[in-house]
Parts: sequence; structure tokens; C-alpha cells
Amino acid sequence: MSLIEVAKSGSIDEWDLCLKEGEDPNGLDTYGTNALSWMLKVDNVNLFRHAILTGADPNSPYRTPGNVIFDVISQNRTQFMDALITTATHWKSSPNIQTRDKDGNTIYHLSVLESCEPLWEVLHEQITDDIISLRNESGRSLFLEAIIENRIEILSYLLKTFPQVKDHSDSEGKNALHLAAERNLDEVCSILLEEGTIDLETRDNYGNTALFLSASSDGVESMKELLYAGANPFVWGENDESISRLLDREKFGHCLKTWKDYVIQKAILGEVYSFRKEMIQYIQQEKPFKPEELAKAKLVDLI
Repeated sequence: MSLIEVAKSGSIDEWDLCLKEGEDPNGLDTYGTNALSWMLKVDNVNLFRHAILTGADPNSPYRTPGNVIFDVISQNRTQFMDALITTATHWKSSPNIQTRDKDGNTIYHLSVLESCEPLWEVLHEQITDDIISLRNESGRSLFLEAIIENRIEILSYLLKTFPQVKDHSDSEGKNALHLAAERNLDEVCSILLEEGTIDLETRDNYGNTALFLSASSDGVESMKELLYAGANPFVWGENDESISRLLDREKFGHCLKTWKDYVIQKAILGEVYSFRKEMIQYIQQEKPFKPEELAKAKLVDLI
């Protein structure tokens, strides 16, 4: 009986016997999967755990992208995840630890998912500068994935431990602030803005600033964070559309009111306001205010 056959219907004793006969615990079957994959399929968690303890590497890649760890995560198999956690000392230093799934994710990327908190606890202390720079098919590092998943503790840890992550951007040129803003993750925006080193006016590959992306998703909370951090409110984004016309077109009334109220507040400052010149040019071109709003902002004479 081969190890693959044992994995399908065999016992721990039969597994050990095959190992004594020299069989490879990580050998692939005709489908390009391995023994651990079959144990998952037939729900034999006891043999799964024993196999790892005796040399089967859950990081070992299939013939196509992926391995059994990715299967356990995607299928939400709690007992098998528990088995992986309890046997972590046997596999977390594997030469196959950077195996990727079909989307280019490593186990480190997937460990930031909420359901993989135990996996994060096992792996995070061995993250290095090289690992933190690994990207998936979307160009996202595990830090950027932590942003998207709104994992406050993880992104805070990574910012503190690897300060260079603040400069990460994905394949669309979106940095952490872009990703947080377009998802209206105002607490994440606040954390990033407290760093004080992220350029508020950085544009993604489509020409969007973080503020424009917050507007495009009707993210009033993140918009407020960005405006009061000093983001330029007089911007155009992709397709050369202005922020005010975007908000009007999409009928994002709350965001449009927030934007207008902020501009009026800053208009009262007069020449002291750092974007005064941009304000006048923008209002002349885009005409976002009604006459009574211009009067309230004391901009009639200038416009």
C-alpha cells in the first residue's frame, strides 16, 4: 500500500510502515496533490497531524499553485487548522514556506485574515524584511492586505517593526492610505496619518489621491480624516473628473455637504489658507457652489 492509498483509507501504523520502507511523505499523486491533501478530503485529522509530525510538510506545493494549508484556510476546516497550529514547530521553518496560491498569496498574506489569527500568532515573529516585501498577484504585501482587512493590531505591529511598509503600493499604484480611504476605514486612515510621513497628495496609477478615492466610495468618515489632516480638497481624479462633480454625479449628498462645509470654513481664513489660489481656480472652473453659498463663503468678489 502506498502513502497516497494510506492517506485515503489507512491507519497511522500503515503510514509508519510505508515511511520505514522509504516512501516520500511529500510525494505527489497523478492529480498533482499529496497525501496530506487526501487526509483533508477524507476528514482524517488524526492521521493528518501524525503525518506532519513524521515528515509530511504542509507547505509542500502541489503541481498547480497551492498546498494543503491554503485548502484548510479556504475550506475553513477548524480541526485541521488546529492540527497545523499544534504542529507548527515541525513545518514553519520549511524551505517551502513561501509557496503561493493561484492569486500569488503566501501563507503570510493569508495569515492576516480574521479566521487565521492563530496562524498569524505562529508566524509573525519570523517575518523578515524579505518576507515583508513579498507581493501577491495584485501587488499587495501582507501589510497592504492587513490594511484591506482592517486588521488594526497587525498593521500597527508592522508599521512599528518595519517602518518601510508605509511606502508600499500595489499594482495599481495604491498605497496604504489610498486603500484605507476608498474603503472608508477611518480608524486606519487616522493611524496612517498619525505617522506624519505619508504624502497626502500621492496619486495612484489612475491619477487619484486618497481624498478623491474616499469621495468615489462615499466615504465621509475617511474624507473628514483626510480633509482635516490637510489634504488638498481641490483635486481632479481619473478621467479628469473633479471631486465635486463626482460627488454630484453619484448623488453622494453627505460627502458633498462635508466637502462644501470644509471649503467654506477654509475660505473664511482668506489669504492665510494655503490652498487659497487652488480654491479660486477650482471654483471658477467647476462652479460647485450656488450663488448663496458663494456669498456665505465671502467668495463672490473673487469668483
